[in-house]
Amino acid sequence: MPYYTRDGYQLYYYRNGEGYPIVFVHGYLGSSQTHWGSQLNNNQFSQFHLIAPDLRGYGRSSIGKKVEKHHTEDHLLDMHELITNELQLKQKPVFVGYSIGGTLALKYAIKYPENVQSIVLVSPRPFLGKITRSWNFLAKEKRSGENRSLLISILWRIVKRVQKIKTYISIKRQYKGSNQYIQQLEQIDVPILMIHGNKDTVNPSITYRVLKEHLPKAKIIELESDHGIAHEHSEQFNDILYEFLIKTK
Repeated sequence: MPYYTRDGYQLYYYRNGEGYPIVFVHGYLGSSQTHWGSQLNNNQFSQFHLIAPDLRGYGRSSIGKKVEKHHTEDHLLDMHELITNELQLKQKPVFVGYSIGGTLALKYAIKYPENVQSIVLVSPRPFLGKITRSWNFLAKEKRSGENRSLLISILWRIVKRVQKIKTYISIKRQYKGSNQYIQQLEQIDVPILMIHGNKDTVNPSITYRVLKEHLPKAKIIELESDHGIAHEHSEQFNDILYEFLIKTK
C-alpha cells in the first residue's frame, strides 16, 4: 500500500491507472474508499489516473487517537506534497471534492492555481475553520458499517445536526461585509461543476446559494438526494462526473 510522509505523519493514498490525473478528496469522518469507492472501483473511470488520499487523521492515515485536531493548512500542504513530490504529476489534475473535501479543493485552487485543471464540488461545505477535528471512534464505525450500536447511531445524528448549525453560522458570519476568502473564490478561473442534493441534511440551503453567487462560472446540478450523492446515487453521479471529466481534461 502506498504511503508518503510529511511532518511526521504517514499518509496513505490510493492510486490506479495511467491516464489523466483525477484527485478525489474525501469528506469529514470518511476515507478514500468509504466516500469514493463507487468511483475508484468502477471501470467507467479506468482511462484516468485515479488518486485518492486519506487525509491526516482519517482512514489508513490515522495515527489511532480517539480525537485528533488538524489544521486545514496541513491538509493543503499534504496534498501538495503528494501531487508535486510524491507523484510528480506532469499534468494539472482535476480535483473532485466531497463535503469538506470540496472546501479543500477550493482552498487548494486559491493557494496553488497553477496545479489545478478543474474542480468538481460534491455537496461542498465551503467554510471551514483553521482547525478540524477527527473523531476516529465514529469514523471507524462508519468505515466498517458493521453492527452499528444505537449509541453510535445517535451520535451520528447529533454530529450531522451540529455540522448543519455550524455551517449556517459560519456562512452568515463570513458572508457579512468584505471577506477575503469569498473574494478569492470569485478569482478561481478554472471550470467548476457543483453537484448537490435538494434534501441535504448536513448543509443548509444557504450553502449553495452563497456558492452560486460567488462562483458565477460554475455549472450547477441539483439532484434528488441527501448529502452523500456519490454513493447514494452512484450510477447517476458517475455519468455526470464522467461527462465533465471528458470535456475538461
